[in-house]
Amino acid sequence: MAQPKLGPEERAAFAEILYREKIRPTLTDADVGKFVIIDINSGEYEIDENDIAADNRLHARLPRASGYIMRVGYSAAYFFGGYYEEPRL
Repeated sequence: MAQPKLGPEERAAFAEILYREKIRPTLTDADVGKFVIIDINSGEYEIDENDIAADNRLHARLPRASGYIMRVGYSAAYFFGGYYEEPRL
């Protein structure tokens, strides 16, 4: 059976739950600044300093992955302009 399509807010909320409950407990200070790509369908993920490398690895394993990108220690994966945020795990 096909899974229901999630809207942007639902995708973000579900990815946050997966990150907080499954991924974050496995991270260390060395992971701060790395990108995490999460497949919101399966909960599988990849972590890398390079966002494209992480995405490519996830899609090599799961071609139909529905990826959501996050950055360890930051409130958003990307920032534009003069905004600065102190990273924290």
